[in-house]
Amino acid sequence: MAARFENVAGQTWRFHPEPAPHAADRWRSVARARAVDEITREPVTSGIVITSPRPELCARVSADGIVGLVARPERVLPALAVTATEIRLSIAAAGYLPREVAGPLGPIAGFPSSFAPLDFGDVMIHRPGVTIAGRVVSNLTAPQPLPGATVAVDGIWSTLPPPNWTPPTLLEAPSLVSLHPGLYTERIAAANIARRNLTLAAAKTLVRPVSTGETRVRLSDRAGLAVGGLLVLDRDDPMRIEVIQIAQVDTTSSVDQPAWITLEFPVRQLHRDGVVCAGATPLAPLTPTTLLRAGIAGDPVAHLAAPPAFAAGAFVEIDDGVAVREFQRIDRFETTTDAAGFFRLPPISRIAFARLLVQHAGFVNAQPIITIDYRAAVQHVTVRME
Repeated sequence: MAARFENVAGQTWRFHPEPAPHAADRWRSVARARAVDEITREPVTSGIVITSPRPELCARVSADGIVGLVARPERVLPALAVTATEIRLSIAAAGYLPREVAGPLGPIAGFPSSFAPLDFGDVMIHRPGVTIAGRVVSNLTAPQPLPGATVAVDGIWSTLPPPNWTPPTLLEAPSLVSLHPGLYTERIAAANIARRNLTLAAAKTLVRPVSTGETRVRLSDRAGLAVGGLLVLDRDDPMRIEVIQIAQVDTTSSVDQPAWITLEFPVRQLHRDGVVCAGATPLAPLTPTTLLRAGIAGDPVAHLAAPPAFAAGAFVEIDDGVAVREFQRIDRFETTTDAAGFFRLPPISRIAFARLLVQHAGFVNAQPIITIDYRAAVQHVTVRME
């Protein structure tokens, strides 16, 4: 910059100020977002942790759910004038499923003299599932348990309604199913979902235990397994079974020898060594529909565009044409009370309220409205019938 004269304490000085740094040579936001609870539509204000696979970008958390990554862009991303770079931002908060967002930054015209950060806007983060469990009893002087009563979710409210709400006017159809073990990756709205019966091949044994998050499994042999095929883990345990597409098969040993199999998604369950696994072939799709709402990894519920026609225990294929297809074992939000009147529904999430329909011969139907409490894994409810 041009020199100028400054008079200080009767003395004249020639001052040569340094040039102002480029817009991209200052500490500033590279990517930013606002973490918002999808049910309340309010920003998440506590317990937020931000991570990025790029160590040169520093995570920052501010008030009102504002999060981001900061750096001196000119020094850590010098090619932004001509080349785009992908920025990934992972948001984790207490009581919520982690969420990762990604997008391209650049090219930026005039870089480094000009710079604009990548803005993800409001990022909706989801709650984990809550199990509604409880007991159905008769509303008598000495309440008695009612075995054989049917309990089902017959209405939902996805978000918190306004203060002057009238429940029936905002009631939504319960077009949702429980997913086990939960979505492996993000899925867009309108993704295809259809029942796929599976034909299982010869059984194999898991040679080594597999921890949650791992993608490689060691099997007793690789006979009949190929890239693009399906592998069923824990075939005989309905609470741990997973069906994942195969990404890679180790062919360095003979077919009948132990082999490493790489899966398209990290497993979501712990699988102990010695459990039975098998290759699988899906049959033709049945009762297809689409997702009504986009989902993220870990979501235990799928909201559908039509009432579900899937039977409990069936396997469905979810394919949005973006990520690799995935398979989930589904359950319905309906059950029958046992001999002591107790019931338990699958984990439910992404709703503010649920209305139950409880029926038993000789009693008036009960329709309690339940406020879902996401602070606990199990929410206990007692239904009294008259």
